Amino acid sequence: MCEHLSLKHSLFWRARSGQIKCWCILNSMEVPPDVGEEMALRKARVFSALVGVGILGSAFLTGSPAASTTLTTAPTVIGGQAGHPWSGAAVYFETSFGADGSSCTGALWKPQVIVTAGHCVMEEAGDPIVSPSAITVWPAGANVEAVAPADAQVTFITAEWIDEDGVDIAFMTLDKPLGATPITRLAKPQEVATLAKAGTSITYVGYGLTVPRDDPSQASSPVPLSLSEPLTDMYYEYDKKSALLSKSFTVLGDGVRSTCAGDSGGPYMHEVAGELLLIGPLSGGSGPPCESDGGDAEAGGTVVSDFKAMANEALAYAGLEPDSQTISTLTLSEPITERGTKVIAAQIDSSGQMKAVVKTRLGRNSPVWVGVYAWDEAANEWSTVSEKRVRTRKNGRLSFTTRADQNQNVALYDKKDRLLVEWDVLFQ
Repeated sequence: MCEHLSLKHSLFWRARSGQIKCWCILNSMEVPPDVGEEMALRKARVFSALVGVGILGSAFLTGSPAASTTLTTAPTVIGGQAGHPWSGAAVYFETSFGADGSSCTGALWKPQVIVTAGHCVMEEAGDPIVSPSAITVWPAGANVEAVAPADAQVTFITAEWIDEDGVDIAFMTLDKPLGATPITRLAKPQEVATLAKAGTSITYVGYGLTVPRDDPSQASSPVPLSLSEPLTDMYYEYDKKSALLSKSFTVLGDGVRSTCAGDSGGPYMHEVAGELLLIGPLSGGSGPPCESDGGDAEAGGTVVSDFKAMANEALAYAGLEPDSQTISTLTLSEPITERGTKVIAAQIDSSGQMKAVVKTRLGRNSPVWVGVYAWDEAANEWSTVSEKRVRTRKNGRLSFTTRADQNQNVALYDKKDRLLVEWDVLFQ
């Protein structure tokens, strides 16, 4: 349950030194493993992610919030503020892991669907998901010292927590609405990319510690507290369309205010043109003030709109229609061309059918191989999904159709195995 979390996308690792800190509290005792992780570059220009972060769940012995954690009404997340108008998006909940348990924050995406971190509903990365009956949920935005748990029960959970892939997300379906939510929709990956590139500050709301992790008081707030932190794109890679290719996002701390244990799974949000966008749940962080022994003040989360299949599964279990924001539309990156190749036209539809017209410097009737490739994480190499041969026509032109999916690569090679052009398949 308390394990280091390295956020790495499946196709690109960015090297970064430092210590990985766990931000859990087990049976009121710290578990501070120092883990250094070497990262290797897999494929430049594709994927990157934050490493050196810690999990922000708060673990406790079984019991009520008052019995398990010292609560305080101080409006100080560390240095946070109470009374934010988006507080109704935050949900406090407890998870029972046998004799032990943990407390986390969730985001009320829909009245019957909560988005949170995967590690809040799994003891270890890759472990089975806890039973829905192990979750106790409080009303959204509630003062958990003043009210009883909600009447709504969790009936379904879908989650992924894959440490090495940087996936840390869960969706929980309730048997009845928990209440209204201020969240309008999910932020699209491209919207997150734009915000990160601009260093835009986004807002977090949650129920975590209000003191450093090693403070003996373990004080937290019974009401959700908020803070704003700027997104950064320092760990991201973009194509020429500025599409964010990582499934995670990173915010920079100021060393004075931060999320801490118990804030895991809480929502990062941003308002655009009157719409409140859910960017994703908090996964973990590092540095002061939560971590008192140094390190960069950062936190990371998961871009929730990247997990459309899980989102729609949770909606379906609640008897709701698929959300329009979770239906993916495939798109192509700007092409990378070699050897004088020019792309006349290229497009891909939502079913993955790609069509393109390309002009090369090859002679008429020259063979060209059209390949679709995917990264095989287990084998640590690119694998061929499909490959076929086409021939150029007059003036070195050729046209082709093929099928490709998200995160795959489409490339054309000549008979000497020299690259002519390639695209990455993205979704928006």
